[in-house]
Amino acid sequence: MSDIPEHVTRMNELSEAGRHDELLALLRQSFDEVEQAVAPERTDLFFTMFRWSMLAEEFAPARKALEDVRDDQTARLLAGDLYVGRDRETSTDEDCYLRIGRFSLVVQMNETLGDAGSTHRLFARLDAEQPGLARRCAWQALPALVEMEDFSLADRYRKDPLELLEEVNRAAMQWPLFSSPPMPRMSAELSNLARDVRIGIAVLRGLGRPAEAESLREALLSGLKSDELREWARRELIEPGAIRQAFVAHQMAEDERASG
Repeated sequence: MSDIPEHVTRMNELSEAGRHDELLALLRQSFDEVEQAVAPERTDLFFTMFRWSMLAEEFAPARKALEDVRDDQTARLLAGDLYVGRDRETSTDEDCYLRIGRFSLVVQMNETLGDAGSTHRLFARLDAEQPGLARRCAWQALPALVEMEDFSLADRYRKDPLELLEEVNRAAMQWPLFSSPPMPRMSAELSNLARDVRIGIAVLRGLGRPAEAESLREALLSGLKSDELREWARRELIEPGAIRQAFVAHQMAEDERASG
């Protein structure tokens, strides 16, 4: 018996048949159902947003619908409704880690729409009106702040870019970067470290401090204790997403090997 949810199977069928209007209607319905659920988790919305992002690239009404949903999510967030779905009668500390944060969802939608300016405007407003929430959301907003060249705002919220360096070195003593069977831990940790450094470099350069930016780059590369980690960190700084792409390719190769 397949473990794929029925609505996901239907989405795939409609997509393959090119029935865009019906697919969009199903995506809207699926999204609304998640909003009505009690404390839905990120996985509950994954397939819907993945399929919607693909449809928006080729079907203009899907893009417009996504913009409308994004605007609604933004309004709810600013009104203090921080999580997608209905709240539990009693909440726990674990909820904030498992549930879908509205800011995170808005950022994801803006990335699909190629609208870094919307994320920047929203975060700037949170910075002015809800600084506590802004601090919690900053790591998700930083790429958009850099893209929009608001280096001063990004500089106020970015963390120590080398904070994860020793953790990555320790983890590398136990876990290979590309393991068999594939485990994403090391690739994710190195990607996160390189992301923080890449943002730090961009901010320092944007603030007219190129020497500090180069020193940060060298500190990352010299601080990594493995030639493999250094090479992949170097690639990631130049081509964001390189590590993830390599991991996906490795995973696909392992799957083929296992099925063959």
